[in-house]
Amino acid sequence: MTDKMVNGILFIIAGLGSIVVYMGLGETGLLDKGHTEKIAAYALVTIPLSFMMTRNFVRNTFIDAGLLIIVVGLSMGLVSDAINSAKLSAESDSIGEAIAWTGWSIMYFGITITGIGYLRTNLFPNWLSGLLSLTSFVMFAFLAILSPEQLSNIGDDFVPPLWMINSLVLVILGIFTIRRAD
Repeated sequence: MTDKMVNGILFIIAGLGSIVVYMGLGETGLLDKGHTEKIAAYALVTIPLSFMMTRNFVRNTFIDAGLLIIVVGLSMGLVSDAINSAKLSAESDSIGEAIAWTGWSIMYFGITITGIGYLRTNLFPNWLSGLLSLTSFVMFAFLAILSPEQLSNIGDDFVPPLWMINSLVLVILGIFTIRRAD
């Protein structure tokens, strides 16, 4: 398999992996919350991997900066999910939620910066790089601006659709990566 094929597949897994795990395994009851979170974490690790592999094709300081921010935010998000699923104490959910929104918003901020980096290259069409920046910025802003209480009240109405849109953009990036001419 070529590098661009692997890179494209990683983008597709980054877009679809956690959705399949959460909805296909977690929501159906096939896995408990702890196992669902663990398997979803493995799928989510493909996000920085897919962005990192694009560095092999072109180097750009925005892509590098965005990648670093993605790794920091993803790490925080994964820790919060692990705390939530472990049920260590009655406060586990509160502690996990306190970390979650900040971590996930930081990750989407990093994706926004990476998208700006892509706009400065010819890796993807400008409309796709712009769409990546726009959709991830909307998710970042939504998670960063609202308080944890507001997110608890209205987050279930807005986060899933925003998450799905961002996932769809990652899948499209994967398809364009696979089809990119060398």
